[in-house]
Amino acid sequence: MSTKPHLKKHFTASAFVLKAERQVFLLRHKKLGVWLYPGGHIEADETPDAAVLREVLEETGLVATFLDARDRKLDDEAADVAALHVPYRILCEFINDPKDPHYHIDLIYLCGVKDHADESRVGNTGMGFFDEAALEGLALFPNFRALVKGVFRDDAIWQRVDEKVAPL
Repeated sequence: MSTKPHLKKHFTASAFVLKAERQVFLLRHKKLGVWLYPGGHIEADETPDAAVLREVLEETGLVATFLDARDRKLDDEAADVAALHVPYRILCEFINDPKDPHYHIDLIYLCGVKDHADESRVGNTGMGFFDEAALEGLALFPNFRALVKGVFRDDAIWQRVDEKVAPL
């Protein structure tokens, strides 16, 4: 758990955006110099579900869709209650910002690319889809490398990708 409990916690939402060709979308983080998934802060007026889809679109130009269904049995329109998607993982990450050190409570989702036509921006330097072998040549945080390798090695995830995302 956090070793500096007095610091602020910011909620963020991130996504492993996956293609049926067993590829994951990564971005080169400008300040950190490492490759990560798209994601960012959850705004005060949005749900984590809305935030992650917005962040993916803003950072990549891709329209993503969730791979996992939400439990719609828990929705109650009359009471204005809606079940949200359950994150794949949740991490508490220390952000060593000299001006504002804080933590990110990062809700990490599994998503697929909804519209392959949106991939026109993907060719930009510093972002793209990568297969597992390509990870070896990328600068990644050690825990992120373990996390993304876990995604690649989980056949149940790729079965969901195959069911929800048609290959190109």
